[in-house]
Amino acid sequence: MTHSLPVSAIGRVPLIKADLPTLEHLSAAVSAMLESGQITNFGKHVSQFEQEAEAYIGAPVATTSSGTMGLIFTLQALGLERGQKVILPSFTFVATAQAVLYVGGIPMFAEVRDDLTIDPADLESLLSQHADVAAVIGVHTYGLPCQVNEIQDVVERASRTQGRRIALMYDAAHAFGSAIDGRRVGTFGDAEVFSLSVTKALVSVEGGMVASHNPELIRRVQKMRNYGIEENYNAHYPGLNGKMSEFHALVGLYNLERLDRYMADRQEKARYYSQQIQSRTGFDLLPWPKGVLHTFKDFTILVPEPHQRRDQVMMRLKDFGIETRAYFYPPVHEQKYFAPFADRSLPRTEALARRVITLPFYTSITTEEMDYVVNALVDAERALA
Repeated sequence: MTHSLPVSAIGRVPLIKADLPTLEHLSAAVSAMLESGQITNFGKHVSQFEQEAEAYIGAPVATTSSGTMGLIFTLQALGLERGQKVILPSFTFVATAQAVLYVGGIPMFAEVRDDLTIDPADLESLLSQHADVAAVIGVHTYGLPCQVNEIQDVVERASRTQGRRIALMYDAAHAFGSAIDGRRVGTFGDAEVFSLSVTKALVSVEGGMVASHNPELIRRVQKMRNYGIEENYNAHYPGLNGKMSEFHALVGLYNLERLDRYMADRQEKARYYSQQIQSRTGFDLLPWPKGVLHTFKDFTILVPEPHQRRDQVMMRLKDFGIETRAYFYPPVHEQKYFAPFADRSLPRTEALARRVITLPFYTSITTEEMDYVVNALVDAERALA
């Protein structure tokens, strides 16, 4: 097949490239760690990472072995009981819903707005129809913060109407570093849960973190990540092995020290990418409101209708060596394991999920790589016109 764009000019453009330290940067600390034998069980690097992350976010934190484990512990720390309902958007990575099931909850799926975050109006409708919802999980999709003020108001009104407190937490897996008008994600709701895996803006290789202004919630998570043990091998809470290792904390510390620079680079590059896509193609961009600091964990665009062209566009980009994903398709309520919990259609979620294409994006992406991707999008449009 002959292409108008020479693949050899750029080569393969991966979906992500993790921000990682060199061996030289970590060698002394790793050598000292191995020599000491303190490689896990809340050593000095985990403690320092938690202290510096707390200072960065502006709320107490507890590290975990993954974001998913953080979701599980947080739901349990909030007091979710078996059989209670939890509202969450269907447009999310499946871990959000899996965590609800793992703690015995029943997921209820909400619609999203055009920005692919939970729709406060649909949330309010669900809360008015179901007087037995115990918790709400918003998701900061791709690192774009939810409508946190509207969501807070909706949950508080429902709590007053029903005469009981409904918990509000956020799956902030994509959003360490995001902010709204200068207020960091990690300070909203009852708690927020981050992932620090290799696809995120803040990377610790594997790991997670729970942030909350409620010190008792953080204390409980700290116990739950060590089997629920309070002291002397006496378990007071549900728990598992959810600890972060010293090595992962070292990588996290390295990247946290550089995160402001990473975020500045990502904003500048996302702005350039957006301008090129908007001016040169017919693909639709997702909203990026003024005053929002956005991690762009994923840089996702929407294929214009008809959505059936989405897979063809992705195949065309693959021919150019460009890696893409359809994040997140299918939405959770259409997935086989969760279909039994889907009691209604979600037309906006379903329509948008069929149009998403996530393009390569990472802190170190070059202008040449972004131009190459945009050129390939232009070529795909012409080929499929």
